[in-house]
Amino acid sequence: MKRIITTSLMLAFITFYANSQSSLNINIFFEGSSPYAADSRMVWIEGHDLRQYHLSLYRSITTENRQTIKIMEQAVLNDSKKSVDKEIGYMGSRLYYAFLSFKPQSPKSGIRRYIFYRNASLKSNNKKDATLVYMEGQVSMDELKNLFK
Repeated sequence: MKRIITTSLMLAFITFYANSQSSLNINIFFEGSSPYAADSRMVWIEGHDLRQYHLSLYRSITTENRQTIKIMEQAVLNDSKKSVDKEIGYMGSRLYYAFLSFKPQSPKSGIRRYIFYRNASLKSNNKKDATLVYMEGQVSMDELKNLFK
């Protein structure tokens, strides 16, 4: 009986953890069958390498595809409406950067969720890409901002 309860709790935790970004519009960029993966650079880090940053999950996607960048920008803007803390910068009418913080999905977990977005193509003639990052962990927004400086 103890094994069944332990196994059930472990499966529930894994399901919760795997779906933590699923309530966000940016989820489409990180799904296994994402149509945006083909022309993008993706990074997914979990575990020990992130401990020094107080993170448990780091996912990013970088693309130069203009259409994908527009879709990415709109997804970030839609998610910004759900954020509890945000810092957003525009260049003209286009979203240049966004740093969004969301409530933990479970108050007991203390795991905070963050989105970072930057469209470098708006500011630089050399770079033609945009990057979207999703992070989870027990880290403050100020600590993360220092990492991205």
